[in-house]
Amino acid sequence: MKRITAILAALLIVCSVKGQNTKEPVAIQSESLVSGDTLTVVIDFKVENDWMVYDSLGGEVGPIPLSFTYDDLKGLELISIHKPKTKHKFDDIFEVDLWYFLKEAKYELKFKISDANAYSGSISAEYMSCNLTSGVCLPPQIFDYTISK
Repeated sequence: MKRITAILAALLIVCSVKGQNTKEPVAIQSESLVSGDTLTVVIDFKVENDWMVYDSLGGEVGPIPLSFTYDDLKGLELISIHKPKTKHKFDDIFEVDLWYFLKEAKYELKFKISDANAYSGSISAEYMSCNLTSGVCLPPQIFDYTISK
């Protein structure tokens, strides 16, 4: 019953925000760096004061955590994702451990280049931001980045 109440509360918050003209509190910049046979894609999140972005969850129910998807990789193979240090808390509403970040976070996605003459692909980052003072959470957003040479 608590789980259903938590899900309904989250949906109510998201639905009430949808009709408001809310400015996106997260700005994202990205760049690609090549060193030898390694391509590093840096995705830099800048988060406004009093907002946070969820990085990961310690369960199956809760807000949408940050996730990366890679599509149509050609001449590239994912090696690793370097995550920044995050904060941790137990959320009473969702009854789950949450990891999140404030202000700024840089993620580095490293790819091995197997074809230096022609590589390409796309990366999508899906994330959800919430206000720390009001408790309002915005619907999940998607940031797309294209890799090509």
